[in-house]
Amino acid sequence: MSANAGFLVGCAFWFLAYGSSWVAAEELGHQQAKVVKPAIDRATPAAPQSSNPTASQDPPGSGLSLFLSNGCGACHTIRGTEARGTIGPDLSHVGSRTAIGAGVLPNTEEAFARFVARPDLLKPGVKMPAFDMLPQTEIETIARYLKALQ
Repeated sequence: MSANAGFLVGCAFWFLAYGSSWVAAEELGHQQAKVVKPAIDRATPAAPQSSNPTASQDPPGSGLSLFLSNGCGACHTIRGTEARGTIGPDLSHVGSRTAIGAGVLPNTEEAFARFVARPDLLKPGVKMPAFDMLPQTEIETIARYLKALQ
């Protein structure tokens, strides 16, 4: 992963973790704001959002593992996994759709790979960053995983 992509992913995770407290402080004014972080009970694991056989404990290098390790779950949700982002579309059953990218591409592994690598070339104005810095084999593995999400 390039330094710029790592920075972008790091910023996304920071904002998800601390952004709402910062926004509250900005809206109320620094003098009046009291930032309160929600209590997190680490003793109780979060229940999966739904059962998904493709979302079980995937080994490193698998589609889900690459999806999560490259920060995709910071923006996208895949129910039954740790990917719980709300900025981008829910990809839980993306493989069963007739088209991807709001209808600009057919639902094929090749189209997924092209969209993951350079979404800006296929859908102008898209907010998703390009992941063309990843090795092609990793992009193809993520694409295969997404296509399998039925």
